[in-house]
Amino acid sequence: MSAISEELRTEQFVMSLRGVVPYVYEQAWQSVLDGTPLSRTALHRGPDGLLRRTLRPEARFRLQIVDWRATRAEVQDTRLAERLADESAAGLPFDRAPLMCATLIRRSDRDWTFAWRYARELMDRRAGLRILEEAADAYAVLLRGGTPRGTAVAGLPGAVLPSSPLTGVRTRGPVAR
Repeated sequence: MSAISEELRTEQFVMSLRGVVPYVYEQAWQSVLDGTPLSRTALHRGPDGLLRRTLRPEARFRLQIVDWRATRAEVQDTRLAERLADESAAGLPFDRAPLMCATLIRRSDRDWTFAWRYARELMDRRAGLRILEEAADAYAVLLRGGTPRGTAVAGLPGAVLPSSPLTGVRTRGPVAR
């Protein structure tokens, strides 16, 4: 198989945030994703050549947190554009879970950039937007000292269930920002 066929195309979301508490933000994302198969799904090629889901119980969503405050704003912008382009070009290896990655970049004392990408085979853009919304809701609950409610991600239209076979890559529009 070629290297291209061993990687998945991704959907990428990039958001500007203000005044984030990074470890609470990570906890919010984990509360949304850890209880679902989405954060534990990897793929393998079946004997028929189709991709099949495999659940990896040990896999867990992780948020990478980086600090770019020591870098000038124009350099940060260039660095971010290069990083996003490199990530899009690289794809995601389909045999490792989770089929997503996220980075929270501190750009100033109050300003952050959140970049999240996931395999298109995992879910569609609509399901991705719903997860972004659920993570924001969970974050608000955690900031108030509460416990986020259970997530309905597994039942989302566009979220792929662990037992269904894949037949190919779904294409989507341009990257959301």
